[in-house]
Amino acid sequence: MPLVNAGTRIVVGVDGSDTSLGAAKWAAVVAGKLGQPLHVVHSAPKPGRRSGHGEPSPSQQLIDSLDAEGAEVLSSAVETIREHVSDIRLTTELDNEPAGATLLAAAKGATMIVLGATGRGTVERWLLGSTAVRVASQASCPVAVWRGDPADPGPDTRPLVVGVDGSTTSAAATELAFAFADLLGAPVTAVRSWTEEYAIGVATPEMLRQSGPTALLVDWEAVARAEEQRLADVLAPFRDRFPGVTVNAVSSRGSAPRELLRALDDGQLAVVGSRGFGRVAAALLGSTSQNLLHRADRTVIVHRDPDPI
Repeated sequence: MPLVNAGTRIVVGVDGSDTSLGAAKWAAVVAGKLGQPLHVVHSAPKPGRRSGHGEPSPSQQLIDSLDAEGAEVLSSAVETIREHVSDIRLTTELDNEPAGATLLAAAKGATMIVLGATGRGTVERWLLGSTAVRVASQASCPVAVWRGDPADPGPDTRPLVVGVDGSTTSAAATELAFAFADLLGAPVTAVRSWTEEYAIGVATPEMLRQSGPTALLVDWEAVARAEEQRLADVLAPFRDRFPGVTVNAVSSRGSAPRELLRALDDGQLAVVGSRGFGRVAAALLGSTSQNLLHRADRTVIVHRDPDPI
């Protein structure tokens, strides 16, 4: 079954690093399973050209050197990809705009954009802030931030983890997770988390009991049963649409990022929804989506809700 709202190609950004080559190999496998071409993009801002005659100016020499370096990055990436997936259809693009701008332009009509992530911690936060967060928050298609072993990049048949909260944004991410799992022959771990504050706010009279003259206590076992049922109700249509996908439903008390990261210990990737849009996207990604982008040691796919807030 094709991915939800699938476009005509998979796009991957490369920069010559082992991580980006691992992401490119992962993207090539996905493109092959979808029967789509892989569009390989390298882009880096270059200094402006100087007008004049005679020998190239120092800036012109630098431009020529950077052009040659960019062409080599693409050539090396293509060679690596073909060694990993020999029959993949490939197109390439070399640009001199900031990487985020080039990738966003390439996203038009794409099924997915794939980017490699570097290490974890403060350095990665800066890198994600400059490229991946911008792309994930503004792209018109899902964005996969790949993490893994470049020598064994996947994808594989371990579970795909998705957060489920009943919102339209979550529903779009859940649909993508089921479709992707169906494509890979992998199970889905669907996680619904809830906090004490939320539970108290939606507690029914049956979930509350008196303790003393005025105090009320929450029956947490009743809350847990209700949340499990809510999760089952949300998942029911997806189970019907994707009968070949095995589902592990997890309803747990705790914050969404913590519970998703816990489930991801046994998974290969996480799919999260985001309502990022325009200039406020980075702030909106600052919750669950950005938390996972920074902290997960697995691939994270961000599916942005295309509807403006």
